[in-house]
Amino acid sequence: MIPYKMKAADYCNVTLLDSPFKDQRDETMELYLEHPSNDDILHRYRLRAGIPSNVQGMVGWGPSIGQYLGAYAKWYRNTGDERVKAKAMDLFHGWAECVEKNEAILDCGTYMWEKFLGGFLDMYEYMGAEEVKPWILRITQFAKAKFITDIPRDGLQDERMFGQIEWYTLPENLFRAYQLLGDEIYLDMAKDWLYPYLWDKLAEGRDDVGPRHAYSHVNSLSSAARAYIVTEDKHYLDVIEHGYDALTHRHIYATGGYGPGETLFGEDPGYLGNAVLPTWDNQLTRTGKLTYKNFVGTISTRSDAWGSCEVSCCSWAVFKLCNYLLQVTGDAKYGDWCEKLLINGTLGQPPVTPKGQILYYASYFLDGALKSYEDRRLQHMGQNFVWQCCTGTFPQDTAEYANMIAYFDDQGVSVSQFIPAKISFTVKGADVTLVSDGDFPRKPEVHFRMEAQAPVSFRLRLRVPDWATEESRVFINGVEQSASIRPNEWLTLERTWQNGDEVTLRLPYKLRFKAVDPEHPNVVALCYGPLVLCCDEMTVLVGNQAHPEIWFEPVPGEDNTFRTLPGHSGFYHHICRTFKPYYTVGLMQWYYVYNRIYPDMEILDREHQGT
Repeated sequence: MIPYKMKAADYCNVTLLDSPFKDQRDETMELYLEHPSNDDILHRYRLRAGIPSNVQGMVGWGPSIGQYLGAYAKWYRNTGDERVKAKAMDLFHGWAECVEKNEAILDCGTYMWEKFLGGFLDMYEYMGAEEVKPWILRITQFAKAKFITDIPRDGLQDERMFGQIEWYTLPENLFRAYQLLGDEIYLDMAKDWLYPYLWDKLAEGRDDVGPRHAYSHVNSLSSAARAYIVTEDKHYLDVIEHGYDALTHRHIYATGGYGPGETLFGEDPGYLGNAVLPTWDNQLTRTGKLTYKNFVGTISTRSDAWGSCEVSCCSWAVFKLCNYLLQVTGDAKYGDWCEKLLINGTLGQPPVTPKGQILYYASYFLDGALKSYEDRRLQHMGQNFVWQCCTGTFPQDTAEYANMIAYFDDQGVSVSQFIPAKISFTVKGADVTLVSDGDFPRKPEVHFRMEAQAPVSFRLRLRVPDWATEESRVFINGVEQSASIRPNEWLTLERTWQNGDEVTLRLPYKLRFKAVDPEHPNVVALCYGPLVLCCDEMTVLVGNQAHPEIWFEPVPGEDNTFRTLPGHSGFYHHICRTFKPYYTVGLMQWYYVYNRIYPDMEILDREHQGT
């Protein structure tokens, strides 16, 4: 096993403090304690087992028990809330009772089985539930005998899989089971399901993969990460490091979201931009780019019912991947993609409803989008998209908040995300608490306070975000320090810390435009520090793309909100457009993340005339 350069908190010793992140986590945890009820979750299993059930059960996709158990286990580890543990144990015992009466329930395909394995491992590792240990072995023995390994290994989700979709996510938890339990069956099965078709390309810095399913292919990199941790083969480190670079340089939106139409590695180099243009746009219609090859390998017609990012699942895959990379490399830059989706992804999601409705897609279309629970993709047997995959990953996203903040080594603590929290750790035999109580991301400043019984020397490192400017400053007890502050690196402060010492990191936000991709340089999102801003109305922008600060002004009394000066909204000199943070947009409100921009009216007029 490779030694970690630094270790995550593993959901303990980090207490979330008052903030929108804590509010979202608490709200989600309280909902999932009540809805869905364990009786509703178990309804289908009880029917198969011949056990009476007096409820109607869940509608939509149905239960994602493994994902729920994983969220419960991590919430319990972080909060110590006994209600969460009791809910998880009752659900596990109810499911086990069903399987004892009908073992065919275990025949659920690679997709659902992997979620069971992950949830059981979470219960064992984070909840101390010893009774799940024999079940981990039992379900693995069943799957190893049942799964068909002689299938195409190119990652296309088509009929050749015999229902075994997303098989390349299996190794992560199989390697983890081997680490925790030591039985060779887990190691052998993990090696059975490696994914060289994708991983070998990424290890060489290539991304000529062909269109593939977005979330699950990013998620597969967590399998490569565990392969590196267990086998110590540097090839797998190359996979995740080069994969991260390829994905973040060429395949993500300004928000950190990815996978328009759930398709990653699109054939056209401009597929990200094509996917946000209106379907009537002549840049699409005259080039024939209204169709694309999807992750099943067939030609599809562009449909806005499939949005720009499957936000809950996509965030979950990124949170995990970045966590692995931070631990095995110690490199600060791997906190950046996390931050993008943390603020412009999960924080911007409306709450899950008691009916299992969720914002399945975040959408970034030029002709606008709504944050809506309506999915518009009725399944062939009439199921609506409720209680589906995203309702399994979203609670795990919120559980992950406490696990992405701080990392530890024998020299001290490194803070990767600026979520307000109380971080407790021991260094050089001394107990220390670091309290982060700022108002990030609403305000461009983070603040820390030391609590220690006696003076103690250690290293405090703060991740400097990718968007940080040369105006960033750090202060200790109000005195500015001369420390190096470079984007995507650690700001290192090493000294003998006293009880009550305070550190303030000021990270002034700056307006900037980010093009959707090189093929669409005038399709842009407006960003302000870590915040992606969106317009309140459909618009065309006219102005200097390199210097938005010249023609935008702050809106008085509204945080991080800006308005164009007159003369910068297409032909209409008197119209001014307002931009505010995407994460603040409410349910059923129209918003426009990407907009076309022109340097002056003459160029806009020439394009309008088709010359």
